[in-house]
Amino acid sequence: MKKIILVIFIFLFSITLSGCNKDKPAIIFSTKPFNNETMYKPQNIFHKGERIYYAVYNPDNFKTRLLKLQVFKKESEKSEHWGYEYLYNRTLELKNKKTFADYIVINNTGIYVFQIFDFTDFQEPVVIGIIKVVE
Repeated sequence: MKKIILVIFIFLFSITLSGCNKDKPAIIFSTKPFNNETMYKPQNIFHKGERIYYAVYNPDNFKTRLLKLQVFKKESEKSEHWGYEYLYNRTLELKNKKTFADYIVINNTGIYVFQIFDFTDFQEPVVIGIIKVVE
């Protein structure tokens, strides 16, 4: 429990120091689990097969304790779905209404789009993040 509180505090502190608008939701990515050292080193380029840790934060609270994560791979323009391939879908259950952290492993190279939806509205994502997976 203390570790979760520490992670949340560090995340809030880093958002405040980074000059970001603290009124907007954010998603950050890292190759290491989030702690007081990795919170300051977000990244968006990863190697295939490695864990991609992500943290979602909303200073105004999410509307419910359930979120929907969708991951799409950006394909060539010849794809039948306007260049995107559906990869992953997961329901996330929050312990509090502000933050969530977990990881995903992607085994193929490419550009991936992460969308987080509040469970009350699947039309408009709360936050979108983009990463690149390389060899």
